[in-house]
Amino acid sequence: MEIFIGVDGGGTKTEATAICCSGEMLSRYTGGSTNPYIVTMDKALEELQRVLNELLKPLSDRATQLTSICLGMSGISSVEERQLVQSQLHSYFRERELSVRIYMRSEAEISLMAVLERQYGILAISGTGSNTYGITKSGHIYRVGGWGHLLGDEGSGYQIGLQTLKSVIKSHEGIESPTAMSSLIMAAYPLEHITDLKSYIYQPDITKQDIASFARCCIEAAEAGDKAASRIIRQQAEELADTTSALIRQHAEFAESELVRIGSIFKHSRLFRETYSHLLLTRYPKLRFPEGNHERTPAHGAALLACKLFRDGVF
Repeated sequence: MEIFIGVDGGGTKTEATAICCSGEMLSRYTGGSTNPYIVTMDKALEELQRVLNELLKPLSDRATQLTSICLGMSGISSVEERQLVQSQLHSYFRERELSVRIYMRSEAEISLMAVLERQYGILAISGTGSNTYGITKSGHIYRVGGWGHLLGDEGSGYQIGLQTLKSVIKSHEGIESPTAMSSLIMAAYPLEHITDLKSYIYQPDITKQDIASFARCCIEAAEAGDKAASRIIRQQAEELADTTSALIRQHAEFAESELVRIGSIFKHSRLFRETYSHLLLTRYPKLRFPEGNHERTPAHGAALLACKLFRDGVF
């Protein structure tokens, strides 16, 4: 039985999936970050190998032939970085006496493959961070966004979390009206008073993921009708819609394309999802928002792409 591996490497976690030629999942494992700008390149490569070791353990006793692997990894973009990852993987597989084709593709390609089972279309990501990609039918890749939490990430969990924190502080000081987000934060975090947020947030080990986690309180409050929370969600949805509009303007094909929405904010906030989609449809009425298979993860999409590229004879 032929085995195909897909890897979705991110700043928070790395997921790997192994499938057979029919697309059935045989093994899956989730590890830590493999983004070299977060954990260094050496640690990223070390974690990638650990993830593969754990992924392959359940398959060691089966009559299988590992044929190809496709990786979509955040923070790995330059030719030099890709070559380094490929070199390390070639050594990894040679040590195990395996001959495996290695494909490096963008997070957009593996995510579109997961949902649409093809590599072209528009992808909008709103999770801890945000990004937008457009891939034409001829394979040209465009991107707008992805500048990180200090320079960008409009319409992301980080920005929603940050605006949530600012809003509850302004509410506490009487600058803004009371908001349900304050009580939700008090219930979810180890705080005795809302003013304790200052010492909590400015701890040296607080990360952008920690800030993004406050988006949950904003989403919950917005769903209950809180005005301040709803305003934040709508503003950030509009920010990401503006980013996506800039992407669509890059190529005529995109105005009538299918747009795939992925990430935790799209998944958990109905208001965000609907606001974003409505704004874009008013600007580009021929856009389509396909349902596809949103149950498949990008790692599964990467494995499907590994199979497709191998079958197509791509080296």
